[in-house]
Amino acid sequence: MRLASYNVALNRASESALNTELKGAGSTQLRAVIEVMQSLQADVLVLNEIDRDADATNLDLFADRWLLPAGLDYPHRYFAPVNTGVDSGRDLVKDDQQKTTPFGFGAFPGQYAMAVLSRWPIDLSASRTFQHFLWRDLPGADFPKQPDGSDFYHPDDLGVLRLSSKSHWDVLIQAPDGDFHLLVSHPTPPAFDGPERRNAHRNNDEIRFWLNYLNATETSPTISDDQGRQGGLNRDAAFVIAGDLNADPDAGDSLGAIEQLLNHAHVQDPKPTSPGARQRWPAGNGRQTADWGLRADYVLPSRQWKRDQSAVLWPADNHLAEAVRTASDHRPVWADLTLNLA
Repeated sequence: MRLASYNVALNRASESALNTELKGAGSTQLRAVIEVMQSLQADVLVLNEIDRDADATNLDLFADRWLLPAGLDYPHRYFAPVNTGVDSGRDLVKDDQQKTTPFGFGAFPGQYAMAVLSRWPIDLSASRTFQHFLWRDLPGADFPKQPDGSDFYHPDDLGVLRLSSKSHWDVLIQAPDGDFHLLVSHPTPPAFDGPERRNAHRNNDEIRFWLNYLNATETSPTISDDQGRQGGLNRDAAFVIAGDLNADPDAGDSLGAIEQLLNHAHVQDPKPTSPGARQRWPAGNGRQTADWGLRADYVLPSRQWKRDQSAVLWPADNHLAEAVRTASDHRPVWADLTLNLA
């Protein structure tokens, strides 16, 4: 199985813009995304930053009108709501410029959303979402502080403030070799904030959510999904963590949870590299996945998987190299995996 994670940058300035583009002639960037996906040939693909319209039709338009004619058939899809652009009713930025701000940065509900495309069935009834999970309910929640040491968030803020800037999903994929859990998220960048570093703290705790999900028991009351079901992941369950986690263990402004996740006893880190990253940053480790020189995107299988190969799709110099530059400021990460349940 080839599983990939790709921030496709299919975000637009208005709620209807991507829908209109997908129904119409498209764009140079959209066609570049298709070309990159043709090269990927993933069986299961996590997409970050694809706008979700109110009727949730964008993913079907993308798959049926653009991918299928390009030879990419993904009959099974997951496109649940996210927190971006959803008004919180509170001023969570504290900049005295807005009366209320959204739970996650976005000009409209669904901007910068995420999706899953799969060649194999998705068990919708067994899949879980944590869009509404409150930050304060995360064990050990690490909230930002003002420079004077006082709390940045008011207790009334914490009564509504959701942990996920987009969402956290546990999507059950029914693959030929056995079912596995695809754990999807897109934490906020640990930047674009003030001295309180609210986004850095939130990014860190959004990643720590998966640590808690892997460590919690199946009946743990500390984890509760949007459907009211409690508990974490079965300790024996096969999983893959995938998405744009906006955190690099070796550089950048993240606060350390990504290192804990990569070193978790049940997680494998393939440490994928690319010729393009090595060419652009010769002194680096070759693991960068974004134009600004950090490793942001991940495919992290559990220990039940045999890893055949893994890489970042970033050619050094050819026609595909131009396509990946045009398509997105991120590069896809992929891994070829074989499930070993023996």
